[in-house]
Amino acid sequence: MGKRLLAALCAVLMSFFLPSPAPPDSPGGTARCLAVGMDLFVTRETTEPCSANNAEIMAALFAAYLPEGTRITRRVNGPGGAAELSRLILDAFSGAGREDTSFLYLSTHGETWVTEDGDSLMTLILSDGTREEAISAEALRTMMDRIPGEKVLILDCCHAGAAAEAFSGPDWAVIAGCGAEEECYFQSAGKDTGTGYFTTALENALRAAEPWQIDPDGDGNVSLKELAARIREIYGVSTPAFVSGDEDRVLFRIPENRKASERLLGIEFDPPEEEDGQITLSFRFRTETAVKLEYRLVPAGENGWDFDSAVRLPDRERTGSTRGLLSPGEKTRSIRVSRERLGETGRALLQVISLRGLRWQVPVPEATIVICDRCYQSSVRNFDSCSMGLVTQIGDLDKSANGQ
Repeated sequence: MGKRLLAALCAVLMSFFLPSPAPPDSPGGTARCLAVGMDLFVTRETTEPCSANNAEIMAALFAAYLPEGTRITRRVNGPGGAAELSRLILDAFSGAGREDTSFLYLSTHGETWVTEDGDSLMTLILSDGTREEAISAEALRTMMDRIPGEKVLILDCCHAGAAAEAFSGPDWAVIAGCGAEEECYFQSAGKDTGTGYFTTALENALRAAEPWQIDPDGDGNVSLKELAARIREIYGVSTPAFVSGDEDRVLFRIPENRKASERLLGIEFDPPEEEDGQITLSFRFRTETAVKLEYRLVPAGENGWDFDSAVRLPDRERTGSTRGLLSPGEKTRSIRVSRERLGETGRALLQVISLRGLRWQVPVPEATIVICDRCYQSSVRNFDSCSMGLVTQIGDLDKSANGQ
């Protein structure tokens, strides 16, 4: 009798010193987020400071558009290998249960290569600037499969769409910033500024869209389908992929007191018109702050968009003697582009760029729309739609259709 009492007393005492792990099916629906940005590499080109800024943007979006109490982990310039990434994932998502959601964001170099057997593989480059290792999408899937519950993977890297296949399944949603055979593009404007075009578009979709543009059903949530639709309206740099077994899966919630954004708000494009060899693209937006605005026409080259050859044009509005400086208010604009400006490829990227910061030295892409005189359907570059929801097919404008 004394031994049984002693054993029971020991069990009670031990319970105070040993943590009780949460059961894997514990309720609560908690979100956990890991945002990783890698700019410094050993054998690849640096992207500094764009991936670091991307990770900061996503961490801020997670904090603003996920429920209060969401746990957010940021990592910049690292990990440098698969083992370290695996430990980071286990730590960032520790305690996750089957009712919870884990968000993983990666901004880095992505590559595709063909094996001796002819199989095409996609790899992600991990690096801290001194150590570097390539891991396959399948290896990343294995790491994340150790985490119970739903998972959301967001990739801003070249060939991101090639990773989507590895993450199929009822528990997964994948947002890839470009197609399997496409490059993603980053833009840098100095030592401390620069981001990825896709991450900037995702931020614009959440922060600068009007409620009816990002939450058309008015339920206060943003589903994968709603997010994809908005990004496709304002983003043409590449062909993002949105993959899930449930397109109505809720990813984000609209804050009750959403703060005013310095971005162009509610930007909306009309179908393009063509007359006498000119393409006219009209759009509307509003701004709650003074902003300097310009437009850039980027030609398509053999290896993608030739940003170095972009033609720049300031907005027509003036404030004082400064052309392109807009006062707050509702704005309507029309941009006309001649066919000659489209060059031999017949395609160009129209960028709406706001200039921020001291002396307006920081360019922020507000929208990027593809204009073309011929739209080819290509399984290689995924150009089923020229502009992610705005097909500018000259001579056949009445057949404009949303991209997929």
